Amino acid sequence: MPELPEVETIKRELNKTLLDKTFLSPTIYFKNTVQTPLEEYINGINEAKVTSLDRVGKFLIINLNNNHKILFHLRMEGKLYVVDKENHSLKHLSLFIPFKDKNEGLAFYDTRKFGVSYYLKENELGPLSKVGEEPYTITKEKLYKEYKKSKKLLKELLLDQSIMSGLGNIYANEVLFATSLSPFMKGEDITLSDCENIIKESIRILNAAIINNGSTIRTYHAKEGMSGSFQNFLKVYSKQNQPCPRCKTIIEKRYVGGRGTEYCPHCQHTGLTIAITGKIASGKSLALSYFKKEGFKVFSSDDEVHKLYQDQTFLKQLKKKFPHIFTPTLNKDVISKLLLEDKKFKRSYQSFIFSEVKKKANQFIIDNDNVDKALEIPLIFDARMQDDYPIIIGVETTKQKEHLLERGDDLKKAEFNSLNSYDKYHDLLTYILRTNSSKAELYKQVKEVIKKLKS
Repeated sequence: MPELPEVETIKRELNKTLLDKTFLSPTIYFKNTVQTPLEEYINGINEAKVTSLDRVGKFLIINLNNNHKILFHLRMEGKLYVVDKENHSLKHLSLFIPFKDKNEGLAFYDTRKFGVSYYLKENELGPLSKVGEEPYTITKEKLYKEYKKSKKLLKELLLDQSIMSGLGNIYANEVLFATSLSPFMKGEDITLSDCENIIKESIRILNAAIINNGSTIRTYHAKEGMSGSFQNFLKVYSKQNQPCPRCKTIIEKRYVGGRGTEYCPHCQHTGLTIAITGKIASGKSLALSYFKKEGFKVFSSDDEVHKLYQDQTFLKQLKKKFPHIFTPTLNKDVISKLLLEDKKFKRSYQSFIFSEVKKKANQFIIDNDNVDKALEIPLIFDARMQDDYPIIIGVETTKQKEHLLERGDDLKKAEFNSLNSYDKYHDLLTYILRTNSSKAELYKQVKEVIKKLKS
């Protein structure tokens, strides 16, 4: 998504070609692009001359000689190019504004059709009334006042354009890393010094991005054939599972409000996050309990699934998707049989359950900021969650039958190891704990792993 540096770069490029151009009546190819009355938009632009270009936050503003203005917000993939009037692509074209005395025009391309445009009369602000000050003008006191009264996560607050405008997902992640602040910190825990650093680093990073014409991560181009280069200087954004440029800790990624959030757990003080996995009756739960004993907050996927099976809202969703596993209530024996015998059911059912567990695990990590966390995820590889956890600890045993009998389980439960891809991904394990000996020996292994992780 184009952010402040990208929009500023587009403004500077268009400034070279739009000034003093007179527009003719625009052609609207996708009417939802225009967010003000369509007839007013078309008639107001016709025969109007461009006098200057401005930018407010992520809005590009084209000022006209009738003291009116056109606003563009590019959203995710909007692009504004000056193109040949007769010979230009119609693919993904949302609107086209031809120039009067030249064989060119302004084309607004938008693959996903989220971009919008407004026609504002003199003194009308439209969406600009909701745009907060930029880092260049906002004071640390004002930022502190706004953030301090909120229980929202700091990452969400940085993205709130009504408080401080200009930072999108890329630069918010970079600012948080530069200030060594956790994206999961709550606004109410912010300090005045933190706000001062946020403003300082926002200005520094935005200025550097502008010098480099923005960041071309996927599809952004300021004009046809022109890419940004600031992506070559990004520290954490898109760097999941790569070493931190400061401390070499592996960069992690979580989701905050649906937005991917990369961060260094060491530099940004989020605490260690490890995943524990292994086959049935290997001793995973016992190992998890020892991590808890050593001060880790713990999460059990099995416990979370059990809670889901008690949740009436979830059960309604489950019944709607898999009615045949209710006879008439949820029948776990039927589920077990189908998981072992029906590959299609297994894929569909596990995908449904895994998505819920992944969301709960993500929220658990966010809710336990600045503390060490251990999550037991037996089917981490089957759930394709391995990339979410740079530290994966496997638990193994040669005494599975003994462990099953010890906890009063049917030996047939071992059949479910066929559903686990643990062996296939064995080389992705960071450490291995073995439970062939005493509980005291396992506890010793856990403490040794923690010592290595913190050294």
